[in-house]
Amino acid sequence: AAVGGGGVADGTAPEKKAAAPEEWTGPKSTSSAMPDHSSPSVPCLRAKVHQILSAADCQMIPLSALRFRPVEADDHKEMVALHTEWFPVTYDEGFYTKCVNGEIFTIAATYTLSGGAHGSSASSSAGPCTGRGEAEEHLLGLITMSTSCDFHGDDIGHVLGADCDALCRSPPGSIATPCGRLAYILTLGVTDGFRRRGLAKELLKRSVMHVHRNMLHIDAIYLHVVSYNEPAIHLYESSRFMQINKFVAFYQLHGKPYDSLLYAYYLHEGRPPWKLRIKNMLSAGREWVVSAWCSMWGAEQQKQLVEPAEP
Repeated sequence: AAVGGGGVADGTAPEKKAAAPEEWTGPKSTSSAMPDHSSPSVPCLRAKVHQILSAADCQMIPLSALRFRPVEADDHKEMVALHTEWFPVTYDEGFYTKCVNGEIFTIAATYTLSGGAHGSSASSSAGPCTGRGEAEEHLLGLITMSTSCDFHGDDIGHVLGADCDALCRSPPGSIATPCGRLAYILTLGVTDGFRRRGLAKELLKRSVMHVHRNMLHIDAIYLHVVSYNEPAIHLYESSRFMQINKFVAFYQLHGKPYDSLLYAYYLHEGRPPWKLRIKNMLSAGREWVVSAWCSMWGAEQQKQLVEPAEP
């Protein structure tokens, strides 16, 4: 199921129209990014991986058996099918082209099926097999991320407290190449059989580590997530992403408006805007005062309970 709710395609703002209903029969998507699973707009599962591996089969595959690599040209069709299942927005061809040619950073989690007995009855500790002689590699999870200034738009002001011209662009007369100061997580999703098993967190962790080690100019990693997507929100908050802002009616999904939450993870020299830091300090101060007052009040009440009354 999808655990990420944000996304833009081909340098535009996040798409806000729902995907059109499909002429297709079969099991429906159970992605947590879908606003209403009873809606006719919820797509069916059409990715190839579902024809080969059931959710029960996936439960037999340990995370240690997965391979992590960039998306390749041969993944294009399956990537489109999975994104259609995972997200209630559409992505244009430019997005997928940039993913497979490396303009957008990607990590794919894959599993390679070898010959042997296929299905959930397979006894191999490494998971099910295909029953065919040749190996097949299948996508089980994906994350996409971009550092292009074309993507972050006005979000950079909310995340870093200044605009792109001030932070990213080279000064007049400079020969330096402009470098975006933000990494934007566009999409993050995993197949149903790997929900709540740590695959999404592993993809997120690997992406953060890549930025930490190889993109020293990046001050923050950020994303948008639709406000009802509780599994995604839990994932990001447990991974030390900080909620920065909330945008009302940011998405239009299946004919209804939904809010977006903006989250950011700061690294290197990056810091939240001063306004947000002061707000957080005041909030923390209020919580400390309330906690201290409750502790003192509780101690005084306890003292009165245990002290004997005066004769």
